[in-house]
Amino acid sequence: MTLTPVALVLLTAQRHHLEGRPDEQAVSRRWQARVEAARAAGQLIVHVQWDGAAGTPGETFSRGWVHHPDFRAEAGDLPLRAAGPDAFARTALDAELRGRAVRELHLLALPGAAALPTTERAARALGYAVQVLEGHAEAGAAASSPL
Repeated sequence: MTLTPVALVLLTAQRHHLEGRPDEQAVSRRWQARVEAARAAGQLIVHVQWDGAAGTPGETFSRGWVHHPDFRAEAGDLPLRAAGPDAFARTALDAELRGRAVRELHLLALPGAAALPTTERAARALGYAVQVLEGHAEAGAAASSPL
């Protein structure tokens, strides 16, 4: 396990979040560049996978539940299943981050995702420095996403 002070947290990278969006390719390219830069800097990449209710686009173990094909976990990354919308609630995220000496989180999410402000607040309450790279209501933001 590599110790790193910074982690990039992908909050909305599942298929049901990205596939079919008019800006899917543009978002994917932007986020891939951020992931590549974070890896090059030795940062931990956290892939949050939200368990979804039956009948929803993100239903657990459905096609929409898996990560978008452009965002696969690699050796050294941290895949994390969560119930949402707080990536820390009822998960081992805090312990995993502390075990790797992470002190700062860079959050990446689609605009309107409930997971962003909820996870951001939880991270700050736990003492992490937090930088939101994408996800706050930008101009032209898409409709609100449940996670």
